[in-house]
Amino acid sequence: MTTDIFALLGIPVRFRLDREDLQRRATRLAARLHPDRASNAIAAASCTDELASVHAAVGILENDLGRAEALLAMQGGLGPAEDHGLPEGFLESMLEIRMELEEAHRLDDEVGRLRLEAWAAGEWEARRDAVERLFDGDSADSDHQPSPADLLEIRRELNRWRYSQRMLEQIDPGINALDL
Repeated sequence: MTTDIFALLGIPVRFRLDREDLQRRATRLAARLHPDRASNAIAAASCTDELASVHAAVGILENDLGRAEALLAMQGGLGPAEDHGLPEGFLESMLEIRMELEEAHRLDDEVGRLRLEAWAAGEWEARRDAVERLFDGDSADSDHQPSPADLLEIRRELNRWRYSQRMLEQIDPGINALDL
């Protein structure tokens, strides 16, 4: 999406998000842009396009990872294809955890699976919290702007975050990260 999704919905450009406010704004925009309110077919087509942009923006903003990626791109940070950096030893530890998960599945070990799910959910939350702190600082009302070093650290946190997301999806394919 090439438009500023934050401006489109009139919300502050930051990671912290009031989901209820987002939904209110999206609903108001959807009502205003509904094609049935247009005066002619050309206006209706334009409204349909704008409404699709609103729905796409909401989808990105509601998803913590999607919102973080959008913010990082807006602020000039590296994309996932441009930096694959991870902490030393991280991949090895993830391999061990995945082997534990395979073993838990093979043995139908529900306790082991639940332990790994709790670990992955905790890791997911830790990465999310780190990204929020790096983007927004410590105050919800601050005009904090991440430094170039922060942007690189955000990219690396997002790289780790994706591993915990995939782990949760492997443990329970029906899991919804919005519920975490």
